Amino acid sequence: MLRTLNTLLAIRTSIRVNLLMYYIQKLPLIGKLVKNSFYANLDFKKAISVIVLLFNQLWGVMLRFVYLGVLIYIPVIGIGKGLSEADQLQQFIHIFTIISFVAAAVSSATLLEPKREKYVAVKLMRLSPTRYMLASLGYRYVTFLVYLLPAMMLFGTRLGATVLEAVLLSILITLWRILAEYVHLKIFEKTSIVLIKQTALVWSVLIVGYAAAYLPLLLGKVLSTESFLMSLPVCIVITAGGLFAAIKLARYSGYRGVVDSASKRDDPLLDIGRMMTDAQMKSVKSKDSDYTLKLNQQDKLETKEGYAYLNTIFFLRHRSLISSPVNKRLAIIGAFGVAGVILMVLFGGQLKDQQWSLEMIFPFLLLIMYFMSVGEKICKAMFYNCDLSLMRYGFYRSAAYSHFLIRLGRVMSLNMVIAASLGVSLTAINVAIGGEWLSRELLLLWVCVISLSAFFTVHHLFMYYIFQPYSTELNMKNPLHLIVNMVVSSSCGISIILRIPVVPFTVTILAMTLIYLAVALVLVQKYGERTFRVK
Repeated sequence: MLRTLNTLLAIRTSIRVNLLMYYIQKLPLIGKLVKNSFYANLDFKKAISVIVLLFNQLWGVMLRFVYLGVLIYIPVIGIGKGLSEADQLQQFIHIFTIISFVAAAVSSATLLEPKREKYVAVKLMRLSPTRYMLASLGYRYVTFLVYLLPAMMLFGTRLGATVLEAVLLSILITLWRILAEYVHLKIFEKTSIVLIKQTALVWSVLIVGYAAAYLPLLLGKVLSTESFLMSLPVCIVITAGGLFAAIKLARYSGYRGVVDSASKRDDPLLDIGRMMTDAQMKSVKSKDSDYTLKLNQQDKLETKEGYAYLNTIFFLRHRSLISSPVNKRLAIIGAFGVAGVILMVLFGGQLKDQQWSLEMIFPFLLLIMYFMSVGEKICKAMFYNCDLSLMRYGFYRSAAYSHFLIRLGRVMSLNMVIAASLGVSLTAINVAIGGEWLSRELLLLWVCVISLSAFFTVHHLFMYYIFQPYSTELNMKNPLHLIVNMVVSSSCGISIILRIPVVPFTVTILAMTLIYLAVALVLVQKYGERTFRVK
């Protein structure tokens, strides 16, 4: 078993080392230092493997801190700021229970997960399916517990839990997930159905689960999930069930069929690259009806010329592709506004008692507008349907600044519509709870959402023109693009943690938008001709 585990870790580490070297080669300056011959240098790769293996362990621990911190702890101390420490702990355990015990148990199963590693290990390297699966499951759940314990003890004890309670909660979720693995296996054995491939069911459980997890926190309701989960009968049942499942999995003799089902070579979930490429291509294709222009649409072209004419044709001939993401976001914001107004009418009195105010929304605006902006979606559409062919010509690359300005105005107008709808929804919710139609906070909120719509418009177009992250298969190949995006997305979480007062927050957002716009205009004009190219 140890030999199989060593082989398994060697496969995973080798894949990650090769990926690391590949992405380093894509970096400017230092990328030239990594030659293709390094892939065959075993001594060099062994040294890197040790570093990668250690980093993987640290990464596993860090992901649990991010999971518990960002998804659970920050919302609890942010939204539930007025709750007592005991109530905050109750909310923390409730959210953790619904997400980890319910939603994740349905959506995740190591046994039946389509994975290229299974194909390599069992089909190509001829490892025993039984030994491979036992090594994989053993490593998965031992590290699952080890990675989770530090984060659970940190965040749990900060909310008033004892170390023993944090350890017990970590052990219970580990045993429960082992039991869930066994249930997935029995469903597959009896019906040949791989539950995690039932997309509609999985997403329904996730949506309902996350709604059930956060709704009590938003409504200020404290449920007795902790007393139920940590009660002696429930602990005994989960412990017995987890140990029973572990014994059954260790003695199971049908892993050959399980691995065959999860490692079919033609399974699109196994070939992640092909699956993502097909999905990306499909997501940026327009309808045939878009290519037929109506009379009033043709009139718009008569006054256009040059790149303005080109971009007007693009947006007209791909109008459904452009309008679809905007309409979806408007529908989501509209539904949120209606639901928010209804909840405020029904439970507004309780929220007033908890000193609810419009200022509580400001730290979340960055995160909301990050997901609501349509810049990235439109950049993909422009690349596949227009720029992919024209980037090959020098005259088009040399005019990068000209069509950057045209597109900046067009995409900004779309994001402004989304921002305005969000502003209207939040205004309606504020009025429904008894707030004023016109107040300083409401005015600052509108300034924030409008500024953020402009900020993310500039951000996505700037990233597109300077880093041009897409290859001909629409998958991202530029690590700098990923790094900058991580910095921007991380700032969304940081704003929730810092909870800057409303006025400095609004001034900072407005200033950062103007600075980013000025920097983008200068850099695209100076470097756009060289960076805006096909990769």
